[in-house]
Amino acid sequence: MKKHLDELVKDRDSWKTNCIKIWKGVAPVLDLISPELPEDQPRAPRLTPVEKAQRAWGWLQQFVKDAREFAGAHVLSMVRAHYPLVDLSQLERGYPKEVGPQEADDLRVGLLDLSSTVIGDINLCGTATPPNQPGSDRSARELSGASIA
Repeated sequence: MKKHLDELVKDRDSWKTNCIKIWKGVAPVLDLISPELPEDQPRAPRLTPVEKAQRAWGWLQQFVKDAREFAGAHVLSMVRAHYPLVDLSQLERGYPKEVGPQEADDLRVGLLDLSSTVIGDINLCGTATPPNQPGSDRSARELSGASIA
């Protein structure tokens, strides 16, 4: 029985040590997300690290969703501007039946450079210069796993 208790205590201590290590790494990021309020502002209830991380994850998911929708609308607006007679509603059906998954992927990879140019002017990060410009260290082509010919 003592041996079993000793193992449980050791496991608990190991988990506690790992949680403290994780918290030390995550805390600075969470502090940036939720900076301290000035003394004259009402305080919201203090959140636990897990609650802060859950909120941050939700905010990130919403940002990605908004960015995806904005980038799609940006590209479609450019297509509409250049080709006003094209019926864009057909895109709701996805690829035509004769275009298989491999061909669709090949089309995407073949358009990565143009895509970088078309959406390169979208400034999602609020910086003076969008971070993913042609020639940057991590292009869309590299992130997709496509080989650079």
